[in-house]
Amino acid sequence: MNKYSSSEHFADQLPRVQLVIRIVFYLPHDHRALAPFMRELLDIYLQHIGNDGNKLTTGHSSDIDEAPFPLTAPTWASIRKHLGTSRFGFVDDMDEDSIWFRILTKRGYDTWMLLAGDTFDPSGYEFSYRARLQWRETSSEHSRLSVSVPIRFLADHGPDKVRELALALAEHLPFTTGHAGLSLSFIRGESRILPIIKNELIRHPGWDVPFAGTTMHLGNQLDGVHWLNFLGPSVLEAVGGAQTLRSRLSNPDTTVQELTGGRALVSLGAAPLAGDTKLDEPNPLLAYRELARVLEPWLQPFRPFNTWSDFTEEETRRWWRRFLD
Repeated sequence: MNKYSSSEHFADQLPRVQLVIRIVFYLPHDHRALAPFMRELLDIYLQHIGNDGNKLTTGHSSDIDEAPFPLTAPTWASIRKHLGTSRFGFVDDMDEDSIWFRILTKRGYDTWMLLAGDTFDPSGYEFSYRARLQWRETSSEHSRLSVSVPIRFLADHGPDKVRELALALAEHLPFTTGHAGLSLSFIRGESRILPIIKNELIRHPGWDVPFAGTTMHLGNQLDGVHWLNFLGPSVLEAVGGAQTLRSRLSNPDTTVQELTGGRALVSLGAAPLAGDTKLDEPNPLLAYRELARVLEPWLQPFRPFNTWSDFTEEETRRWWRRFLD
């Protein structure tokens, strides 16, 4: 039995939720700036997962079809076209009575693409991109790229393969922040499932609930602490630079790797860990806790979204600050 078997067993018990490795980047740019290399990023992801037609089978994009659509040769062509093309100008320049002004301001994004497995039998593989609206005034809102692989990918290929994918994406992305680590993935009914797994969630602080309580208006704030933590130039400068950050982190499992363009990657161990508060170790994931304390001034404060509607305010606060309190 490999060390990830318990996580796979958990997913078997609750078929509407599974554990994946999720890689996320927050990008302070509009789609017109990101479009030139979005197709290349999709290709990088496909090459790393070895997509054989069974891992990604369904597309979602309201600009292509209102309903989920099968990934066929024609729809793949449409996907690449939409990812690589900037269709809209500044929202400010549109007639407020025009159909596209109403559509864009109502939905709150410029371009959205989600490629995943079957809706009712998810593979754990996912490529998701959401570009912010284009306004003339500088915005604190971010676009977001998120990809995932199932936990069995980690078991079969090892953590170095996941790290390789994260670094390959990071090389092409002008990110403010990014991260990778263990994350829950919900088929549907996220707000109804979370209360059911509350005890498991509290027990495993290394599990992340994707985007729960996170606003797209990040500025220089970070979306929590994870196995891999990418810091863009503005955030790295704010924390004092790579050398200062390295000097404040003493845990032997932590490494600070300088990247091109004044960026850095903080890795908390060789592989992502769930932690387990029921084991003999009373304070698991010490490297995560140390980094959380150092980065606390830049961690985004919790906002109780509908995802947490069946949790008390104290429960949501405790989960969000699980590496701090």
